[in-house]
Amino acid sequence: NRRSSPLRKMNVLGLLCVCGLVILPTPVQAKTWVFAVGGNRRPWNFIGDDGVLKGADLDLIQAVCDVANQKCATTVVPTEACVQTVRGRFYPGEGLMAGWFDACTSYVSSIDRVNALQFTDPIRTTTSTFTVLQGNPKNFDPLNLQNAVIVHLNGAFTNEQCTIRIGLGRPKAVLVAAGIAEAKELLLNRTADALFSPRTTFNDLEVLPGRYRCDVSGVGMMVKKDSELPVWWNPAFQKYYMSGRYNDACDQINQKYGGFPVHNCLPRPTSQQGIVGTGSAPIRKRQNRFVVQFTQI
Repeated sequence: NRRSSPLRKMNVLGLLCVCGLVILPTPVQAKTWVFAVGGNRRPWNFIGDDGVLKGADLDLIQAVCDVANQKCATTVVPTEACVQTVRGRFYPGEGLMAGWFDACTSYVSSIDRVNALQFTDPIRTTTSTFTVLQGNPKNFDPLNLQNAVIVHLNGAFTNEQCTIRIGLGRPKAVLVAAGIAEAKELLLNRTADALFSPRTTFNDLEVLPGRYRCDVSGVGMMVKKDSELPVWWNPAFQKYYMSGRYNDACDQINQKYGGFPVHNCLPRPTSQQGIVGTGSAPIRKRQNRFVVQFTQI
């Protein structure tokens, strides 16, 4: 029978509709790259009196993500979600390894960290120092560590392994503090002789003049070894840096956010810019004048 019945027509239309539904493309959501910050490091990332997360790190993340045409966001996590010290050894934090976020922002690359993680090209420089009570009443001498008790922050790159690598030897004892407040208390109650940290300024403590290098290539974004974030971040950061906008923004950080004076931004690029580091970012070799004036992890 060449004539189609109404029922047959309905069946054919129904099949066409079903087939149409099957072949319709499914919308693909672009990945959002999540950057973790501590929210307590003014002027880099901090929660202001108004409760809003802000800082130069957030500005940099947004600028580089815009250059790369990537969708990015930030989240606030405790330090332990990114790094931790267990029995004197560095271990990655659960948050980073479990994929709660994609990157830990502004972390210092060091040999023990590179064992487990990878870093983007450096976005800033850093240094390492010893800090004591005013007047150094315990006569702490970095060249006599075998008779000294030092303290460092949990997960910090300024640790016992660094003192050994740079030739200062193994301290008599090493204490691990949860934060700067606890580290200060250990100095004040004379339990520890010195704090080993990236800080070059304290209002109520004395930072000794020696500068030491515990890092591999400065401060960058810390990610898992299988992360694809450096693939797009490094060239985008290079483009942003070479444009001059990186240093323009850096010059305005203290005016915009206050905090410790910023002296550790990368130098302005020049036509003779030397390239060093882990990837493609054009970073001049470290010079002593580029030092950090605040806590880095």
